[in-house]
Amino acid sequence: MIFLAVTVNGVPKDGQYLLARRHGEFLARPPDLARWGIRAHPTATTAIENDNFVDLATIPGITLQFDAGRELIAMTVSDELLDLHKISASTARMNPTESALAAFLNYDLSVQYADKAQASVFLEAGVSGNWGLLATTMAVGQQAGSGGVTRLDTYFLRDDPDALIRLVVGDTVSDSNEWTRQIRFGGVRLGTEFGLQPNLITFPTPAFAGRTAIPSNVELLVNNAQRFQTDVAEGPFSISQVPLVSGAGEVTLVVRDALGVERRVTSSYYVSSRLLSPGRSAWSFEAGGERVDYGIKDFSYRNPFMSGSYRSGITDWLTLESRAELSGDVQMAGAGANIVWSPIGEFGIAAAASRGSNGDGTLYRVFFNRITPRWNIAVSYQHASRTFDQLGIYSDAERITHQLQASAGTSLGRWGNFGVVYTDLEYADRTRTRLTSANYSIGIGDRGYLSLFALRSAVTGDRIDTTLGAGFTIPFGSRSSGYIQADSHNALAEIHKTPPTDGGWGYRFTASTGESDRQQAELDWRGNQGEVSVEAARIDGSSGVRMLASGGLLATGDRVYATRRVEDAVGVVDVPDLPDVRIYQENRLVARTDGQGRAIIPDLRAYENNRLAIAPGDVPIDAQMPDDTLMIVPRYRGAAKAHFAIEQDHAVTIVLQTSDGALVDAGIVVRLGTGETTFTGYGGEIFVRKARIGMSIEFDTQQGPCRIVLGALPTGDVLPRIGPLRCGAAASTP
Repeated sequence: MIFLAVTVNGVPKDGQYLLARRHGEFLARPPDLARWGIRAHPTATTAIENDNFVDLATIPGITLQFDAGRELIAMTVSDELLDLHKISASTARMNPTESALAAFLNYDLSVQYADKAQASVFLEAGVSGNWGLLATTMAVGQQAGSGGVTRLDTYFLRDDPDALIRLVVGDTVSDSNEWTRQIRFGGVRLGTEFGLQPNLITFPTPAFAGRTAIPSNVELLVNNAQRFQTDVAEGPFSISQVPLVSGAGEVTLVVRDALGVERRVTSSYYVSSRLLSPGRSAWSFEAGGERVDYGIKDFSYRNPFMSGSYRSGITDWLTLESRAELSGDVQMAGAGANIVWSPIGEFGIAAAASRGSNGDGTLYRVFFNRITPRWNIAVSYQHASRTFDQLGIYSDAERITHQLQASAGTSLGRWGNFGVVYTDLEYADRTRTRLTSANYSIGIGDRGYLSLFALRSAVTGDRIDTTLGAGFTIPFGSRSSGYIQADSHNALAEIHKTPPTDGGWGYRFTASTGESDRQQAELDWRGNQGEVSVEAARIDGSSGVRMLASGGLLATGDRVYATRRVEDAVGVVDVPDLPDVRIYQENRLVARTDGQGRAIIPDLRAYENNRLAIAPGDVPIDAQMPDDTLMIVPRYRGAAKAHFAIEQDHAVTIVLQTSDGALVDAGIVVRLGTGETTFTGYGGEIFVRKARIGMSIEFDTQQGPCRIVLGALPTGDVLPRIGPLRCGAAASTP
């Protein structure tokens, strides 16, 4: 038995390993082979001192060299025996951060005056925590429904990010696909929600494989843009879950070793987000009553129903889907398939049948789509009989019987981009709408962006309308631009500046003439506590003013904060007892802590990694800070805790006196409230590294025991001096 260092194909393995030697041959333990990345399946093992060993000479593809002086065994292993290194190019998923119990109130206030004064406000109130979200929305004011107050949505929502499932009880919307309608309803919805893991790639993407003889760097270029880079060990490797944009493209795999030798392999691909990876499925179940008169009546539900959808990835090129709806008035079922044929593009077919009050009906749909870096084309056609029915259709004016959509576009390089779109819709009441548009755009250096457009619309019972026009955008900076446009009906000029994301002012000035004579001035403000916009406008001789204000209130812990609207998620930052500390979100300054060291970040991204950091220069020099950066993953509408651990030493020098005012002698033992002990120096001085308000200081003198309680600690000085403090039964610092 002998301990030796090991190298595999010239790469040293950490540590030393126990090997056996018999008849001049070396034997190794199977677990060590796995640690070295060798996939060996020995047919026989040898028991030595209650352990199993494998004779390395019996494994084809392995040759050995033994260096007795260096106590090293060098192994040369064929690629076929090396482990396949599986690498995922997607971002690693983090579990949701603990949520604080929080209540929020969002508001959107509108006050305007034209011929008369009007005011309205949209309110959203909710309570959230690790258990989920309970929320309600309403509209209040002269623009709301009867009575001035209209309830909109009330619901309970709970997510399971591990299972990718979302439950909604209350007011919500149904699932849908390209050949069914989405409806509002009150009831229960349970189903798959891929948004709970935003980094998850749900559609089939190609895996990219290769081999390296020595550790190397691997880079993936998608259409000549870097998408992924990593280091790999020697041997075979495979990279999956590469983030690719839908359509056709090219991926170049670049392998670069330590000597600078580079190999490149380019392959083409075609992917579609309409597909699901093989073995992956998505489903949705809904039950309840259809919501009608939404925004007008508080509680108006009808037609109890049940519905469900199911999608399943069958192969890399085929995904099947189905949907069924059942109510007292409507029964509908349908199925479809999405297919990718890489050399051509993606295809889809679907068919459905229904039974309703108008009788039996049918629907079918076909589409073709191809997207490339230089051009794209899409065509879809859907036909339904006039008696085809589904949830959410109450009249012939809502029932589409004929739908043709076609679009094409191309990139002309430095000569710009060109695109055309055609839409033809016909309804069961014989109304038909046809729209044709074309657009050409080109950048003119750094000076602006020119667009030319044409639009033709034809609606049954109305005249054909044709519009030709041109527009020019002039950038003035990162947030400012001007725009001028002239077409067959109007001429318009506008200049605007958007407020900074971290707060500030913006404006918009607009003037138009022609069929619409309009002048408008707008001033915007964005802050950590909300957003305000003030507008004055004159339209066709009538003048008016309007003020818009939006924001929110967030209650968490023992505090209520004024903030911007709580939309996706919110962060509750705590830097204990440190005011005016700058908070950065993805390297953007977004807030400063208040007097208690707290700050609210209202626009985090739910279920994604959000990087928050504090400015180290704002932290006292005597403070200990393990990390100035945190990565948090908030739940949907949740208040994620972001606690920056700060330990401030508060090192001070304290001068002690006896009860008669004399300085305490040197060498006296002093007991601190922290449990530590120290000794007095000359002049009655002691040094305390971690002073705290309320900390006790006890020592013995000839007059008896003494006790002092520290009061407020001085701030500002790096090493402040306190005292002299006189001994007393309960003496305190001033």
